[in-house]
Amino acid sequence: MNWYLSRISLSRSPVVHALEYLLKSDQQGQKRSVQHNMLWSAFAENSDQKRDFLWRAESDGSFLTLSPRLPREDNELFTKPIVKPFTPCLKAGDRLSFQLQANATRMKRDIRKRVDVVMDALHSVSQEERAGKRMEIAQKEGFAWLARQGEKAGFRLESMRVEDYRVERLPRLDEERRKKAWPQFGILDMVGQLEVTDPEAFLAQLVRGFGRAKAFGCGLMLIRRAS
Repeated sequence: MNWYLSRISLSRSPVVHALEYLLKSDQQGQKRSVQHNMLWSAFAENSDQKRDFLWRAESDGSFLTLSPRLPREDNELFTKPIVKPFTPCLKAGDRLSFQLQANATRMKRDIRKRVDVVMDALHSVSQEERAGKRMEIAQKEGFAWLARQGEKAGFRLESMRVEDYRVERLPRLDEERRKKAWPQFGILDMVGQLEVTDPEAFLAQLVRGFGRAKAFGCGLMLIRRAS
């Protein structure tokens, strides 16, 4: 299967202008939900189609996507995408630098529920100390989580730095669900270096994405040769 790495930028159409207040919202979860819906329109061909692409928002307002299909060009929301075939040629021992924005979770067996690794670790810290230890715990738990991913995804984690950790809440659109708490998830921004141990397994995981909340811009690992 062919894969494509695309840069997609917003157009200056009246439709986008009408959504501008949402895209500039201070409510990051709401903004992420709008971005998710907009990007879906760049790939979806029918209402029954399942998401088969990864994406991440860039600081300049554009989006990077990794997909097995070309993004549509007949979309009023976006300008013509800049598309490159995604065909990395990797071998065992290759060292890569990476960027990854991920929702890192694990199954907590005593409650039979999947939990965010950083949120769960913070629960054992007192409220008074939590803010001061937040990034220290994010670094420790994020590194351990990504190292575990590497064990089954064909890479060895050499170094990793957490640049940011935050919790975002997604808006509920269903009136009945408004009475319940909005869903929330933690997001780790990570940069680092890894060594490929199994190229086939690594590439297979790369196109599937890492962690959860992939529909909301998490999981796409960007790689380049380490200098």
